[in-house]
Amino acid sequence: MSTNEYPQVGTGWAFPPTWGPVDDEPGGPPTPARLSTNDGYEHVIDALELHVRTLIGSRVMRPEFGADADRYVFEPRTPAVCHRLADDVRRALVVGEPRVIVDRVHAEPAGAAQERIDVTVDFRIDRHRRTESLVIPYYAGGQS
Repeated sequence: MSTNEYPQVGTGWAFPPTWGPVDDEPGGPPTPARLSTNDGYEHVIDALELHVRTLIGSRVMRPEFGADADRYVFEPRTPAVCHRLADDVRRALVVGEPRVIVDRVHAEPAGAAQERIDVTVDFRIDRHRRTESLVIPYYAGGQS
């Protein structure tokens, strides 16, 4: 999906930032490497993941940015921890990502993976109201 389908979300750096070569003409002068970018739906997904994985207070100009989800790394996989993690992710996205409407955030232990909690975010890109889901795995080191 591209900017044509979601013109309101814009274009930005792909995450993580990568630089790729530009096709040079044989015998011509070399051209600088090109920064990879994305737009539309992929741009929103990168922004959501970046937002959720950022620690609150780590950005000087936007100290409220982030979900602080890394604080759950050494927590056990209990229903209470899953609920708090889902609530932190929901709050961060509702407050900090105006391009999406968050319909539901649900966190649950990831079955056979003993230390992982999967956070599912059901969202719509604001203008088109299309329902989308994003699953972000978190690894918790405590016993369940």
